[in-house]
Amino acid sequence: MIARSFLLLLLFVWSCAPVGQTLLDNSSVALESGVAGFVIDGQGAPAADVLVYAYRNQRSNLRGPADFEAQSDADGHYYLDLVEGDYYLVARLRQAGADAGPPQTGDAWALPAQNPVTVKAGKLTSADFVLQGISQPMLMREGTLTGGDTGFSGLLLDAVGRPLAGAFVIAYPEADFQRMPEATSPAVGADGRFHLYVERTGRWCLAARTRTRGQPITGEPYGLLGKGDDGCRLAVSGEVQDVGAIRLTPYRR
Repeated sequence: MIARSFLLLLLFVWSCAPVGQTLLDNSSVALESGVAGFVIDGQGAPAADVLVYAYRNQRSNLRGPADFEAQSDADGHYYLDLVEGDYYLVARLRQAGADAGPPQTGDAWALPAQNPVTVKAGKLTSADFVLQGISQPMLMREGTLTGGDTGFSGLLLDAVGRPLAGAFVIAYPEADFQRMPEATSPAVGADGRFHLYVERTGRWCLAARTRTRGQPITGEPYGLLGKGDDGCRLAVSGEVQDVGAIRLTPYRR
């Protein structure tokens, strides 16, 4: 009964707050620990029936059964009842209505501004999500990190210079792109901005593509940061370097 009263209180407070506002003042509202916030779509409207997942670690690459989950209501609000600790969050909206399985074309997803999200005892932490569409089926493959302080950022563009939603960056220690990459970014949204986080410092050579498996096929949008050594950068601990734009053009053998 107490928990139900608490959730009703949260819903009342949420209904008075405009969409997109930082959600909660922990000192006045938080009666239990956890994470709460808004989920909105790309136009800023509340997104209902979005599943927000919380993972205790990154080993699963935010795939598979989550440790905790919650669903957004009609006003885009959600609440995850969590004990203190660090959690990796991801929000997913599947058009088919399923609560599991790999993302498909037409689905949407989002990450919080920073992962992991830290929950403190007796505090309610805010984490909001802005959904982005998945233009092509995209699996978060091995080597995909959704947060960190070391890596690269930039912009993915199509052949005519427009942001290419659904593309992603792959990275190798050498300028040999014939093997499985050692690091992969999440797929980019409509703005084409990518963030590739790596687990170690040193040399990384970057390429970008739109398919998740196998060698590039004829016609697939594909691009390199540069030819040979020009396409490689040194990762510096604690720094996310902006490497500029990578342009993807139809692949030709």
